[in-house]
This record gives sequence, structure tokens and C-alpha cells, in this order.
Amino acid sequence: MLKEVTQSVYFDYYGENLFYIEAVIEKLLERIHEIDSRREVRGERKLTDNVRYRIKSPESMKAKLKKRGMETDCHSALTNLYDAAGLRIICPYIDDVYLMAKKLSHMSDIEVIEVKDYIKNPKENGYRSYHMIIKTPVLYNGETKHVIAEVQIRTMVMNSWASCEHQLKYKKDVSAKESVALLKRCADEMLKIDYSMLAIREMMEGKESAKCRMQSAE
Repeated sequence: MLKEVTQSVYFDYYGENLFYIEAVIEKLLERIHEIDSRREVRGERKLTDNVRYRIKSPESMKAKLKKRGMETDCHSALTNLYDAAGLRIICPYIDDVYLMAKKLSHMSDIEVIEVKDYIKNPKENGYRSYHMIIKTPVLYNGETKHVIAEVQIRTMVMNSWASCEHQLKYKKDVSAKESVALLKRCADEMLKIDYSMLAIREMMEGKESAKCRMQSAE
């Protein structure tokens, strides 16, 4: 059982829906583990370094709804927003991100509703990650519901940048314009690291594409 389910403040807001939100997280964790387990059996690398998850707190959910001018109750949250349940998959290499996304989307009981590729199309400040909104049936207490969740997939390098950027949001001694420019420059440099690491891996695997990747990363 996820810790959020045991906290009364979460149940007070989500009610019985909380158990379905928990169930969809547990199901997706099982699917991700299944993908890596099958690869290991075939002698292939795991696609994940680690997986993190969370149920969006009532406080954060209400603030997001209020910012969009919507009602802040649970029904409004689950109708208008898709991130009550959230998973973040951290991959070692940049091509693993797309392979993991492909494998999840090809599962028969997972429907991809929306995709936002912030790796190919980064945000203004340089943020990169692959976002999927998925819907899947989950069973709880004898009743099946289709539950929506947000899945973010990124590399360890991208996650490191995002963690630092999140902390810097609270620093007020640098202008917004200046900080965005600096963050983007840093994100662009870190993307080169991602492609360099991929090139090194491909070189060790004897792939011809490794040399081209190294040259493009320089």
C-alpha cells in the first residue's frame, strides 16, 4: 500500500478514488518491472535505472485547478487533470527513453491518450523529458475502472538537471530572463553528455553509429 493511501488528508480529498489511483501506480510498476525482467532473461540491458512515483497531494491539486480557474474538488481534479497518479522512469541512456515508451504503448491494456516529447521539443528553459498520458483498466474491490496516469521518462542526466532546476525556482536573486538563459545553456550542454554516453555504449557494443554520435556530440 502506498503511503498516501494511509494518510487521511488524501482520502478526505480523493475518497474511494484514492484506491484506484494507487492501483494504477502499482499496475504500471509491475508492467515496467515485467519489461526489464524479460530483457534480462534474454541477456539484454535493463531500460530503467530507477522508477519514482507519487499521488499528487490535495494541496498541489487544488492550487493547479485554482490557477486554471477551475473548481478545486476531487471530481474537477479527476475530470480536468491527468496527473493525480504520476510515475517517473529514469533511464541510463537517451535511446532507452524511446524504447521504454514504445514498449509501454504497445501493451494491450494501455491506451496512450497524449504524448509530449520535451526531448525533441524542449521547454524554453531547456527542460527535457518524454511525457505520456495513459489510460488503463484497474480492478479494485471487484469493480474495474479505466484510470488515467501521467508517465514521465527521462535519462539520469535530464533528471539531475530537473532536480537542480526545481530547487532554483525558489531563488529570487536572479532575474527570470537571466536564469532561463543559463538553465537552457546548461541543459544543452548536458544533452551532449547524454549523446556522448550513448556513443560510448554503442562503441563498446561495436555499433557503427558510435563514431557519428561522438562527432555530433562535440
